Amino acid sequence: MLAGNTGAASTCRKPVPDPAAMVFISTQAGAPLEGTFHDFDAEICFDPEYPDTPVHIEVRVATSSVDTMLPELDDALRGPDFFDSAKWPYATYSSDRIQALGNNQYLISGRLTLRDVTRTIEVPFVLKPSTVSDLSRLEGNTTIKRLDYDVGQGEWHDTRWVGNDVVLRFSVKLKPADNKNQGLHNY
Repeated sequence: MLAGNTGAASTCRKPVPDPAAMVFISTQAGAPLEGTFHDFDAEICFDPEYPDTPVHIEVRVATSSVDTMLPELDDALRGPDFFDSAKWPYATYSSDRIQALGNNQYLISGRLTLRDVTRTIEVPFVLKPSTVSDLSRLEGNTTIKRLDYDVGQGEWHDTRWVGNDVVLRFSVKLKPADNKNQGLHNY
């Protein structure tokens, strides 16, 4: 566990498996296109009571787990023009800092790496604690530009067919992490 300046220990949480927890929304030929990533892991360590204590949030998404319910499109997204999952199997997010905004709302700044390109992004989120169990829910979204991460090579670099804006949305149920076995796990 991480210790903070106030002496409070941060609380670590792990996601409860849910294949619909990580969603992306883009456009293809001007029409909305939604998909999910079924395989991901995360470690979320911070104390909502003391958000200024050290924070550790790591997320790893298997890009090969992309699912738009269109198998031909999924194969293309896994291929070298888009995610190139064979070469770069994971997209990762690693926190740098978190800011409490009040009312269980936070803004996290961190590094998103996709296709070996890393950019700093801010992600607003809400942490909803349960009143009846030790589970909580983390919800948020942000928009990235796919071309900033070299997603869309060759003819797919043109934004007339595949929009540049991609909304990343998540709603993840969290459980306390097993302190003896912290860290991200292989799929």
